[in-house]
Amino acid sequence: MSGWFVIRRRPRSAEEWFAARRARPSSRLDRGFTAWLSEDASHAESYALCEVLWEASQDAARREVAPPRATTRTIGRLVLAGGIASLMVAAIVFWAFAPQTWTTLAGEQRTVLLSDGSWVTLNTRTRIEVRLSRHARDIELREGEAFFEVAKDSARPFTVHTRVGIAQAVGTQFNAYLDEDRFHVTTAKGTVLVRANPSGAGVLVNAGAQAELRSGDPHPTLAPANLTSVLGWRAQRIDVDNAPLAAVLKDFSRYTPTRIREGSPDIGTLRVSAVLRVGDMAALETTLKGAYGLRLERRGGEILVVRGDGPGDPHS
Repeated sequence: MSGWFVIRRRPRSAEEWFAARRARPSSRLDRGFTAWLSEDASHAESYALCEVLWEASQDAARREVAPPRATTRTIGRLVLAGGIASLMVAAIVFWAFAPQTWTTLAGEQRTVLLSDGSWVTLNTRTRIEVRLSRHARDIELREGEAFFEVAKDSARPFTVHTRVGIAQAVGTQFNAYLDEDRFHVTTAKGTVLVRANPSGAGVLVNAGAQAELRSGDPHPTLAPANLTSVLGWRAQRIDVDNAPLAAVLKDFSRYTPTRIREGSPDIGTLRVSAVLRVGDMAALETTLKGAYGLRLERRGGEILVVRGDGPGDPHS
């Protein structure tokens, strides 16, 4: 094995993980390595140092065929190499904890793995900014919707910040949706604390419940949640039950480059029950025509839903 040894038990230190990954790389080992990284913030730093020192030793071996005498020049090289290695470690650590931003466009969804082991799935038209440090995990939800599967780390609270309020969890699964001046948090597993600001009073949102916080209101409201409907977007589905058409069109428009809205107030108040595939204009048009006698009409830079019995909606 050229000096490397096989570790038959689970590696425990950065050195053991480094040796194991070089000796016998595998997907199973990678999964264990990811879990080990998430256990403690210092693990990433220790592993990065192993990589830097290994590269430095390999470079030195390539440059020096025989061991040189300990001259002032060689000592100076070692000091310089040590300084460069320290800078490289600092750069790697800075990169690991530097803010990172992810965005999605209309109709796009994306899943990312954070360095702490948490998973985030971004829905359409979403933007998040992630800051992970030794003591905290902060996510800024600038716009849109995301589903969080939080890796457990009691020493580092996981907090989603918005302009309306915050949601805080340790190890749980929850959905966060910033809808203009409203912040919706739905818990699928575990418990999430929702409040207007870091020092304000909040509510605990258990699995199967949803909290809504409105801009300027210090007290979130709590209600049972329909998880199938709330989380339907993860399966590319919009599931509505007796909802006003205006709200359905607003939700559907999140997945399309062109806004779709009701052509008149009376059309917007129609109650709709349907299951639609996100962004599927043909299915939307078929549903509106077959069930409600409505049609789509493009006007300027948007699409209106109008009555199907004339060249336009007489009420618009």
